[in-house]
Amino acid sequence: MAMQPHQKNHLSGSPAAWLAVIVLVVTGCAGNGTPNQNQTSEASHAANPTAAATDVPHHSEGGLKVGDPLPQGDAHPATLTPQEVYAVGEKSVFAIEGRRADDFVGTGTGWVIDEASGNAVTNAHVVQGMTAISGRFNNGDKASLHVVAADPCTDLAVVHFSAMPEVAESLILGKSADVKPGDSVTVLGFPGTLTNNPSEQKLIITAGLVNATKVPARPQGAPEFKDTIQHGATINYGNSGGPLLDHHGRVIGINTLTNFGSQNAPAQGQFYSISIDSAKTEIVEKLMKGQSQNDLGWAADEYYPGYFSTLDQARGPALDARLASQGIKGGLYVKAVAPGSEAQKAGISAGMLITKIQSTSTSTIAEMCAIAQSILPGTAVEVDGLHLLASNGEHFSTSFHVTFTAPGKH
Repeated sequence: MAMQPHQKNHLSGSPAAWLAVIVLVVTGCAGNGTPNQNQTSEASHAANPTAAATDVPHHSEGGLKVGDPLPQGDAHPATLTPQEVYAVGEKSVFAIEGRRADDFVGTGTGWVIDEASGNAVTNAHVVQGMTAISGRFNNGDKASLHVVAADPCTDLAVVHFSAMPEVAESLILGKSADVKPGDSVTVLGFPGTLTNNPSEQKLIITAGLVNATKVPARPQGAPEFKDTIQHGATINYGNSGGPLLDHHGRVIGINTLTNFGSQNAPAQGQFYSISIDSAKTEIVEKLMKGQSQNDLGWAADEYYPGYFSTLDQARGPALDARLASQGIKGGLYVKAVAPGSEAQKAGISAGMLITKIQSTSTSTIAEMCAIAQSILPGTAVEVDGLHLLASNGEHFSTSFHVTFTAPGKH
């Protein structure tokens, strides 16, 4: 079964699309008291969640809360109930909403990694190419966000609050190396529901068990992930970028992928979160410092024959036919360009189809990443492709070649 990344479908600005992504989930527990892999609920506050959370030993590393080693097993006093995990996460996890230049509205989830600096973490595909981005906590507190740095090749991004809401607290970072199959895990986020309105969405909790660790994932239309946690805690559209928490309320992963089968329904137990161990160095040493060598300045989809027919049934088939007549079978369709980026200054814009980078044919995100990782900051980037969309919305195809300086910081 083809694995489709969340970035293809989790963003939506229309009520119909929000309705289309609803998956009915039965609430229940297995006989041994562990969470069923499809258990879903909107948990209430525990009687004293703050006290339980502070029982989890941790220390500070550069302003970040990092969990201390704990004895194995759920019997440790620092083990939190699902209600307590929810209450801890409610102070950190927030809904992200952004708008592209073409008025496309997208949503996702983020979580606070350092409330003192105002920094938070999400997936790159949630915020790339977006402007007017905001974060909204479950209590309604809301503030604007800007992207510090995003890396499409790791699908990680750091965003910064213009004014950190008073409710916000950093989550404690755990160690994914300590995670074992059978461990209980929790997903927190803001997926689409029957409210039909992202601004009314509540923080949702789903629980499940770890199926496997250190799992490589090679989804179509996304970069290759070398170290993910595969689990049964449901990840729906809009959960992208949110935290995967262990039973001590510590972050062990970043929710990113769902394996959809041939019927476009999630395969049971096949939800994937980027491991925090593989993400931490990238987040702390690069993204929080504004560095993202792999971000060339655009957000793109992989083009394949018939792609435009699925987007625009009236005009898409003609454009697909024109590209086929030119022998174009693949490329990267630019959805948005980062404002002020070197790519934008060079003339890259939404509606272009990139076919070559550094004179190398490029038709997948993985191929783009392989090239981007070989480009040194400050050196020349050469991009070839076709103009496909005019400012008046008409389709056409003329070739272009641009050169700009490779970014190292944003």
